[in-house]
Amino acid sequence: MARFELSEADRAAITSGVSCALLLERYGFALDKKDSTRNSLKYRRGKGETYIVSHQGKGWWDTGSQAKGNVFDLVKHFEPTLRWQDVCVDLGKMVGVEPASTPWVKSHEASTDVRSPAERWAKAKSLRKGSKAWQYLAQTRCLPEWLLRKASANGSIRDGFHAAWFSYRDGQGAVTGVELRGPDTRLQLKDSVKTLFRFQTRPGTPVRRLVVAEAPIDALSFAAMDPEHGNDTLYVATGGGMGPETIAALETEMEAMVPDMRSHLIVATDQDEAGDRYAGMLFELAFENCVRYVRAIPEGEAKDFNQALQERFAASNAARTVVA
Repeated sequence: MARFELSEADRAAITSGVSCALLLERYGFALDKKDSTRNSLKYRRGKGETYIVSHQGKGWWDTGSQAKGNVFDLVKHFEPTLRWQDVCVDLGKMVGVEPASTPWVKSHEASTDVRSPAERWAKAKSLRKGSKAWQYLAQTRCLPEWLLRKASANGSIRDGFHAAWFSYRDGQGAVTGVELRGPDTRLQLKDSVKTLFRFQTRPGTPVRRLVVAEAPIDALSFAAMDPEHGNDTLYVATGGGMGPETIAALETEMEAMVPDMRSHLIVATDQDEAGDRYAGMLFELAFENCVRYVRAIPEGEAKDFNQALQERFAASNAARTVVA
């Protein structure tokens, strides 16, 4: 029997004509519209599996591992025993078929603002007490005033009027992406690349404690409750994913930590299946970089550290009410 070979023309037709989103839908994933953007589609299956589709449907990566690639890689990822010829035949039948998410993507027209996230961040205003963004962070999220002032002064947060802006920066401090969070807002600026959100009470101080959370608000919540917080603690957030840029940024931070026995990584991921998977990845990363590591668990039944902070704040208010 002649060996099957896929022509370059057929390969190009498949990679350009079959969306990774379509394949994920075939494997039982659904689009998370609330946490997706036009250029970064987040697909979930169950409580623990999350995949990102990018490059107009031509690329994907698994947030719970370092797996990534094109449509061919995606089929082999889910069906590793499938023969190469069968992979090609199956994909060939899907050329031109639109994913169910297509109407949603088309309804979200591309932004007319062509500025980069860094340029837009530079023009954003400082976080101001009393603004809607401040009220959301202080009242809804229960972040203390001292922390918000420090995070604003250090360039971690800015005011987006109806939402707080959180900066993601590379190892040189350049803004690579901006995440927006508010009562009715959950998105990121166009062309954002999530490296790491960073907060340190005195930026530039050599780091001995590296705290890694999933969301910026959780990293700040951990800082608000941290009994050992000091200038040598760096609180970071991955943005709910572990893409190659994030992993590279984490490795850079680990390499830069003070090389003594007091230095260690604190894993502050959510207390759920996805959080457990992220924790496992961070443990492996720390081991590979010869960094000691521990995992911090939110208090009580809280899923994440912001929920724990809110519950602590509510309990404190209830106690004051009883005393009064």
